[in-house]
Amino acid sequence: MTPVPPGLETQRLRLRPLTAADGPWYLAHFSRPEIVHGSGFPAPADLAAADAELRRYVLDLIADGTGMRWGISLRDEDALIGSIGYYGFAEQPVRRVEVGYDLAPEQWGHGYMAEALGSVIAYCLGPLRIGRIEAVALSRNERSARVLTRAGFRCERLLPRHGTDEHGELMDEMLFALTA
Repeated sequence: MTPVPPGLETQRLRLRPLTAADGPWYLAHFSRPEIVHGSGFPAPADLAAADAELRRYVLDLIADGTGMRWGISLRDEDALIGSIGYYGFAEQPVRRVEVGYDLAPEQWGHGYMAEALGSVIAYCLGPLRIGRIEAVALSRNERSARVLTRAGFRCERLLPRHGTDEHGELMDEMLFALTA
């Protein structure tokens, strides 16, 4: 079980734990077509569905110590521009987590996700003593593959028909990994 991490800061960003109060942001952010397409998950139907997803995919993981999700904001602003986190914490056979992230399209191309990912990697490899960090990206998500590669991840293999897109269609995914 992992400890609840503090907020993290980078040169340009603040990462703070997401909370139940972030439901309206979650609904708006994860309803954006670019985010839906990149993640492969359908948009929440309404605020109640967004709150349920936030609870399931974020708050419950924090509560049971198997994951963490931070909201990302520019360092001097409160508005969230994305999120990043880890989940699937496992002790055996090696301390391992999977990372996931998303960023508002108007913030793409500024290096923000690489900066946030670097901070989360440092947290995982440092205080958490994680030995392996994995990431799975839809094969169509070339932007995510570039972020992971630049952060030091290696594409280990293609996973044919491993995940689904936002319409429930089977899709190929790529498995990336970074080891301590």
